[in-house]
Amino acid sequence: MNKLAFLTMDVESYFDTSCLNNTDIDRDQKYNCAEEVLIYANFLSKHNIKGTFFVTVDFIKYCKPYLLEAIKQGHEIALHCLHHRSYKKFSKEDFRKEIEESKKIIKEELGVVPVGFRFPRWEYKKELFDVLLEEGFVYDSSVIKPNRSFKKEYGYIYIRNGLYEFAPNIYKFPFKTVLLSGGGFYRFLKGNALNRVLLKHMKKHDTFMIYFHPFEIHKGYLPVPKKGIVSGQRKYLTKNRETYLDSIKEMINTLKEHGYTFSNMKDYALSKRK
Repeated sequence: MNKLAFLTMDVESYFDTSCLNNTDIDRDQKYNCAEEVLIYANFLSKHNIKGTFFVTVDFIKYCKPYLLEAIKQGHEIALHCLHHRSYKKFSKEDFRKEIEESKKIIKEELGVVPVGFRFPRWEYKKELFDVLLEEGFVYDSSVIKPNRSFKKEYGYIYIRNGLYEFAPNIYKFPFKTVLLSGGGFYRFLKGNALNRVLLKHMKKHDTFMIYFHPFEIHKGYLPVPKKGIVSGQRKYLTKNRETYLDSIKEMINTLKEHGYTFSNMKDYALSKRK
């Protein structure tokens, strides 16, 4: 099997970013970064890559035309749930109601039925995966370190009770483990240092997944709290946003040079079900 790469975006408002919770900033919707959804779709299409867009349903009202264009270009729409919040304390019944409502809205607004899911903030409880299966989902992408209940399929792809799991790539530095798939990694580490980490990782692993958020490719001003966040969070919100797509372009070229081909998650999961 070829080495596989998956490029994804968590389609959510800038104001959904966790470190902005309970902060006093200008929440004018002109700063929600909806247009970046189309910028990324066009970027992927330029490179002949079909991406996966995990959509937060309450954000659709701001980015609907951009998502429709992404669909027209052949990109996949997956679900990031109704609201961008933690679902760790949800009952199966309450979660099912949100899933059913989310699927209904996406069908009505975008004309597609999602088969993939990603929990906001990587937060979940295992009972909720049963609901995803019962509601017709074929894959999830929320588990950072799958345990022994997951059977390894290929690379960072696993399967559990018939549900495929696309886990993010991780890298262990001497004193810290980081999500190599995103979370600001490509905005913080650049140049030769980044290339050394990537090349070492690619030699050992057959799949690679990248995820990020619309605000991370926004060029220009975004409101940042003056108080209530630490310096690391401030850097996460601001550092190298203007050059992020350049870093992703370099990543794409590096992946191609090392034998990776690109797919969206839906196509892989459905092909394995045939």
